[in-house]
Amino acid sequence: MKKLFVSSLLATAAVGFVAFAQTQAPGGTKGSAGQMKYLSHAIHAVNDLDTTLAFYKDVLGINGTAQDFANAAVPLLTNAPGVTLRLSMVTLPGIRFELTHFKGLERKPAQAKFTDPGAGSLILTVRDLDSVLAAAKKANAAIVTTGGAPININGKKSIVIRDPDGFFLQLVQQAPTAGAPDAIVNGVTVAYTMEDAAKTLNFYNGMMGLEFPQATAWTKDAAYAKLVGAPENVEFRKITTSLPPQNGSPVPVEFTEFRGVPRTKFHLRVRDPGAPAMCIFVTNLEGMVAQMKAAGMNFLSVDQKIVDFGGGTFNIFVEDPNGVNIELAERTGAPAKGKAATPAPPSNFKGTVQ
Repeated sequence: MKKLFVSSLLATAAVGFVAFAQTQAPGGTKGSAGQMKYLSHAIHAVNDLDTTLAFYKDVLGINGTAQDFANAAVPLLTNAPGVTLRLSMVTLPGIRFELTHFKGLERKPAQAKFTDPGAGSLILTVRDLDSVLAAAKKANAAIVTTGGAPININGKKSIVIRDPDGFFLQLVQQAPTAGAPDAIVNGVTVAYTMEDAAKTLNFYNGMMGLEFPQATAWTKDAAYAKLVGAPENVEFRKITTSLPPQNGSPVPVEFTEFRGVPRTKFHLRVRDPGAPAMCIFVTNLEGMVAQMKAAGMNFLSVDQKIVDFGGGTFNIFVEDPNGVNIELAERTGAPAKGKAATPAPPSNFKGTVQ
C-alpha cells in the first residue's frame, strides 16, 4: 500500500507559467491563446448568507461582513434573469473565499458525495482540532468521516465535515509556522474531486497555459477512504499543485479522482446553494474563450458571451471538465469613453435559463 500525502500543504509542487507558443503542457494539448494570471478567489454559493457566516465565525473564528452587490451585469454573467446578489468576501490564510447568496428567483440546493466529480472542499489546518470539532458539533455540522471521529493521516489528526450548505471542510491538526497569526485556521488548500485526470490536465494546461504535474499512480489507502466516507477498497489518484496568487504565496490546490465507487457528476448552476467555483483572472480572455468553445466547453453566461462587468473588467462563466464553475475574468483598464460602468441588461432580457 502506498502512503498518501493527503494535503498539498504537506507537499506542494511548484507550477510554472509559460507562454502558449513555448509550451507543450504535460498531459494536455498545446497551451491556449490566453493564459491564467492569478487565482482571485474561491467561491461557494450558499442558501442563507447569515447562517453560513455564523457557522464560519463560531466554528473556525473566521469573520465576514455581508453586503449587497449591486451590479446589473450579474444576471448576464450568471444567466439568471432578475437575480440579485448578496455576498461576503472572507479572508483566509493565503486566499479569499467568496460566499454568494443569490436571491430573486428559484434555486435548487444540492450536496455531493466526496467522491463525486465536481465536489468542492477546503483543507484547513487548525491549531486544535478537538476544540474545532466540538464547535462544529454544537453547530450541528454533518460529519463525513466514517465513525464520526478524527483519524490519523500521515501522523496528523484529520476529519471531514460539511458546512451548512454541504461544502466539504477537511480539518487537519497542525501547529502553525513561526510568526503565523494567532488564529484557529493557519493554512488553506483549495480542493476538488475530478472526473478524469487527463481531461483536467488538458483544460488547465492546454487551455489555460498552466503546467500542472501528472497525476499520481492509482492507490488504495483504507485510512483515507475512511476520512472521506468512501468504501475502504476505493482507489484514487491526485494532482497536487499550486495556482499563482493575486498577492502573496502560491495557492495550494488539490484534485482527486476516485474509481471503484459509484460516482455522479456534481454540477450546479452558479446561483444554486452548494455550487463551488473559482474566479481566475487571465490574459487574452477572448482568445481563451474562443479556444474553449472550439473544444466544446460548456459556457454558462447568457448566450455564451463575455460580459462587460464595468470598470474595465470583462468576465464569463465556464464549466470545467469536472463540473466546477470557473469565472474567467480579464481587467483591461478603464471603460471606453461614454461606456456605462455597470451596464443594464435589456428590458426584455430573459436569458437561457439553466
